[in-house]
Amino acid sequence: MRSYLLNKLNINKINLNKLNINKLNIAKLNRNKLTNRWFDYSNRGFNKKPVKGPGSCQAGQGEADRARACLWRSGLVCGILSAALFLSACSMGGAGSLVTGTGAGSQAGESSPQEFSKTDFVMDTVFQAKIYGREDLTGDIHDLLKDLEEKELSWRIDDSEIARVNKDSSQGGKESSLSQDFCGWTAMSLDLAVKSQGSFDPTIGMLTRLWDIEGDNPSVPSEEEIAAALGKAGWEKVHLDEAGLTLKMDDGCTLDFGATGKGIGCDRVADFLKDQKDIAGAVVSIGGSNLVYGSKPDGQPWKVAIQDPRGLTGELMAYISLEGTHFVSTSGDYEKYFEEDGKRYHHILDPHTGYPADSGLISVTVICDSGLLSDGLSTACFVLGREKALDLLDLYGAEGILVDQDKNVYVTEEIRDTYNPMASGYKLVD
Repeated sequence: MRSYLLNKLNINKINLNKLNINKLNIAKLNRNKLTNRWFDYSNRGFNKKPVKGPGSCQAGQGEADRARACLWRSGLVCGILSAALFLSACSMGGAGSLVTGTGAGSQAGESSPQEFSKTDFVMDTVFQAKIYGREDLTGDIHDLLKDLEEKELSWRIDDSEIARVNKDSSQGGKESSLSQDFCGWTAMSLDLAVKSQGSFDPTIGMLTRLWDIEGDNPSVPSEEEIAAALGKAGWEKVHLDEAGLTLKMDDGCTLDFGATGKGIGCDRVADFLKDQKDIAGAVVSIGGSNLVYGSKPDGQPWKVAIQDPRGLTGELMAYISLEGTHFVSTSGDYEKYFEEDGKRYHHILDPHTGYPADSGLISVTVICDSGLLSDGLSTACFVLGREKALDLLDLYGAEGILVDQDKNVYVTEEIRDTYNPMASGYKLVD
């Protein structure tokens, strides 16, 4: 998911020292997830083959070197933030500042909000925050996201809520008690599954792990393996009692909030910010899930740009202007993939087939008033294809930008006037 809050994008002149990567706590990284591959982005197309290079995360490196390597793999060392938002306090063309890892406030008068920034790792991805207020709360935001991951969302942590629910399911479909928030996320996910006709499904985690596209050893599973994984999946196998805050799943079925977890994180951050009287505005990025909150000190709209799905990383297709609080997520076939026997397989799986979705779309951006839904809708719409996707967005009152494989761009009515193209070769379709 790559959306960028626009800064002055002269990426060749960025001072790498501003990243202050020596202060990153590398212990927070899941070292098992690091790979020693460096993707060569020198080709404009998609033949990004694994080669060794300056961005590889090698065993035995010093802490600072490992941090620099991992940030390089995230695109940060090139000034291209794979965490999706290029955070800026400025309008288009104005002088901006790259997000640093120090959280230091900018110079401001006593009556003006200060600017605080932070870059770190959480929820297995790069986290970035910039807030405008009287107090640096970027560390608090990071900590609440870490708690969300460890206590509620991560299936890898045995005593998290989702791990407990899945363990109960593996024990003959035992009933689980739920927290209010977890029950709400499950209800929203099941509602989206129904309304998307199963194109979004919160139970395909085992299928996702079978492909391992985001892991170290992706490969095409056998038809038998895919059939077995799909046999245990299916949103219809989840039985939720919202009033009683309980859930029961058919034996072997598992829940996975991988497609919505970072959006849930943005929701949690937005709830936190609402309770902070001295925060005027903020921009937060958790991987590809983005929150723009409140307003900028200069009164200008937030400018959120969309990655060119057929360009180099960091090359932009268009931007839109947004005022107030919004959640923005983008799903694309260019983000995570691998090649096997000359064929490319991307990470957005179709729950109906068990294979990467092939709907004719290459990028979907969704803007709405919920982080969970912006994440889930971008996935569902990508799987559905243009016509059904537009119907689904209308059903939820969400806005979207859809790009098909012929580079036709479809923008929903409410944001059409704020759409500004930046790349050649794309056609805006009425």
